[in-house]
This record gives sequence, structure tokens and C-alpha cells, in this order.
Amino acid sequence: MAGQNFKRGVDFPNEGFVQLAVARHFEALGFVEVQDGHADYAGLHPVTGARWRVEAKGMTTAVGLDFRTGLGQLLQGMSNQQANHGLAIPNTPQFRRQVQAVPAWVREVLRLHWFFVREDGAVIVDSP
Repeated sequence: MAGQNFKRGVDFPNEGFVQLAVARHFEALGFVEVQDGHADYAGLHPVTGARWRVEAKGMTTAVGLDFRTGLGQLLQGMSNQQANHGLAIPNTPQFRRQVQAVPAWVREVLRLHWFFVREDGAVIVDSP
């Protein structure tokens, strides 16, 4: 992710802010960022072997479309059944409404995690 340009910048609630917050979150947990296709974040924990693949979306004028695009990107990139997968989004009412529209059983079957990124950069992980 280093050196990546973000069209809308790196301020909250833009995608650049969300991606950087997620990378810092995993780095603090001891993960090492790895290359995994076109994922916005992919990480491997060198001790536990845990793997994560996360797509990130930020605030735009088309929140619903962007949310569904993020889900599609995440689903199409699910090549490792042992990896954990998540969608990182700003912690806003607009994105919270999108999350509520995803049935709980779908999240459970896919083991899909939500990463809500707050304005202060903190990441709240909501696991199925």
C-alpha cells in the first residue's frame, strides 16, 4: 500500500483514510502486509499463520453502489478458504444502513467481518 495514490485523499471518511487505518490496525496486531491479488489489505501473522484479506470503501455520493462493489470485489477474491475476509468502511450512518441489509446467515456462511473505521482512526471489528 505504500506510495499508493488515493483519488479522494486520506481524510475521513475517504477510502484512503479507511485503508491506512486498517493497515495500522493489523500492523499493531503483529501482521505483515503481503501481496494477494488486488486486495486493499492482505496480511499474514508470522507467528499464528492467520491470514486476512480486506477490501476498503470510503464515502462517496453512491454509498450503496460502492458497498456492493466492495462486497463483489471481496467475494471474487476469496481464493483461500482458511483466510479471514472483511469489508472496511467508515463508521457512518450511511454505511451502517448498508451493513444492516446483509442477512446474518450470509455473513456467517462467508465468515464476513465488518471493519468500521472511526474518525479518530480506531477500527471496530464486527465478526459474524
